[in-house]
Formats: sequence, structure tokens, C-alpha cells
Amino acid sequence: MPFPQRSERAQRPRRHGQPTEVATLVHLLNERYRQEFDRAERLAAELRDIRHSRLWPFFAWLRRLRARFQPSLQPPPVPEEPFGPFPEAGTAPPRPDLPCSIVIPIRDQAALLRTCLRSLRRTTLVEQPEIILVDNGSTCRDTLRFLARWRERGRGLVLSRPGPFNFSWLCNEGARIATGEVLLFLNNDVTALKPGWLAAMAGLATLPTVGAVGATLLYPNGTLQHAGLARDHSGRWHHPFRFALTSGAGTASILRQVHTAAAATGACLMVEKRRFAEVGGFDEQLPVTGNDADLCLRLAAKGLATVVTPAARLVHFESLTRGFTCEAAA
Repeated sequence: MPFPQRSERAQRPRRHGQPTEVATLVHLLNERYRQEFDRAERLAAELRDIRHSRLWPFFAWLRRLRARFQPSLQPPPVPEEPFGPFPEAGTAPPRPDLPCSIVIPIRDQAALLRTCLRSLRRTTLVEQPEIILVDNGSTCRDTLRFLARWRERGRGLVLSRPGPFNFSWLCNEGARIATGEVLLFLNNDVTALKPGWLAAMAGLATLPTVGAVGATLLYPNGTLQHAGLARDHSGRWHHPFRFALTSGAGTASILRQVHTAAAATGACLMVEKRRFAEVGGFDEQLPVTGNDADLCLRLAAKGLATVVTPAARLVHFESLTRGFTCEAAA
């Protein structure tokens, strides 16, 4: 008996495009959340073991003793406003004419990279930036094929830099061959949303009082991930207003305007090339975290502000490339 024929819809060849890549990104997010959930379960098991140890009553007594005397030992920290207004924003018109180089460190993750680069092509048709991919030793066949096609089509430059992951070193290597007057350091897990964001950042980066320019980064669900970095009372860097809604009456007014911050994340960070060279680039002794804040602090030591603009709104699939890490205390 002959097999029944498939329906016309089932016979259609599968189209490879954005839905497939979105599904891949969702899968990567689910994998990362599963790994973090497993890690949390392991930590909880270790905590249960500690609580059942013979030393636990002693540690509990020390905690009660500390809680009893700590208020008298030091005054409570005075909360500070994490961000401030930037009055000079009105003197910074967009600069679509300014030559810009975008440096993107990569290692495999072809689906993320395709989505990132497609969003750049769609939103920077006017600016036409130079794009430099710094490959940190990709081995995935899909990624290698993509990079080969990227070279053949003349879409940008590919710089091979295999070795242990060092974000600072990879960015510095890309900056050395960049020809743009401004440098944008961008993670491959960032997706641009609308045109005009790059020109808005470039206009701010060329002001004489500005050292670094950060973007407003959103989670895939639209909540806020980054609008600048700040330090808490213990010296640890954190993201104020994280997970806040980016629209509506509850949104902080400071987030709707260009504002200053102590630092901005290197996931999307713009610096004038000459300023970047003056301070020596990223500190390669900080290979994973803290390098972006360190760069902003060295620029601040020269009297240059770090500003964040709401005109540059991008989605950040946070840490899908290298995983989650704790922010280091300064």
C-alpha cells in the first residue's frame, strides 16, 4: 500500500531565518538558566551540610554577636543617587558622519553572532561602521563557515586571536587595527533595535568633557538590564534600577535623559580612539570582569565623564557567551 502523501505545508522546505535563530537564542537562555539553577541547588546542599556540622552553633553565635554590636561600630551608609543629569547633552547632535569602528570579541556561538551582525546592518545603514570580529579560537564548524563567508563578502575584518579568554586583550587587539575615530566595544550577545543609536553615541563621545558613552541595555522581556554602573557601600559594582520597567509612570525620570554614571558596561561601550590610547586601553590584568569600570575610572581621573544615553537602546542576552560571574569588589 502506498504511503500517504504529505500535505502541501509539510512538503515545503524549511526556511532558515530569524525564527530558527530566535529559537536557538531561547535554547541558549534556557540552558544558562538551567545551569544557574543547578549551581544554586549545589550551593543549597553545601549550606545544609554546613548547618548540620558541629561548628554551626559557633558560627551562629558569632553572627548574633556581630549583629548586636555592628550598629554601634559604624554608622549606616548614606544612600547616594547613582546617576546624575548631564546638562551638556543638548550640545551633542548625532554624528552619523563620524568614522566608527565596532570591535566584537567572539568565540563560536554562530547564532548569536548572526543575530548581532544582522541587527547592526539593519540599524547602521547611514553610519556604515567598520566591523572588526576578534576571534578567540572558534572551533565550531558553523562559526568557521560563517567567518569564511564574512571575509569573502567583505563585510568586515576578522582578527584571529586564540588563547585563554581575556576580554581586555581581545578588545585592545581589535582597537589597534581599527581605523575609526571612535571605538565601540560590543558583545556578540547584544542586538540593536532601531536606527540612530550609533550616531547618538558618537555625538556624545566627541564632547570634550566625555570619556566613555554607555547604552541603555534591556533584557529580552523588555525590562532594564543596564543604564550605568554604581558602587554600593561595600565597594561592589552593581546595576541600579535593574529589572525595572523602561516605560510608564514608575520609570525613574533620570533614565529618560542622558545621564552620568560612575561607569558603564563593556557590553556596549564607546570611547574616542585617542582617549582610549591616552589611558592605555583596557587593563589586560583584568581579563573578565572589572575592566570596563576600570577604564571609566581612569578616564574620570582625567576629568572625563561617563555618560549613558537612552537614545541607544539594545537588547542584551546577558553573559550567554562566557557565563555568569560575580562582580569584583573594587
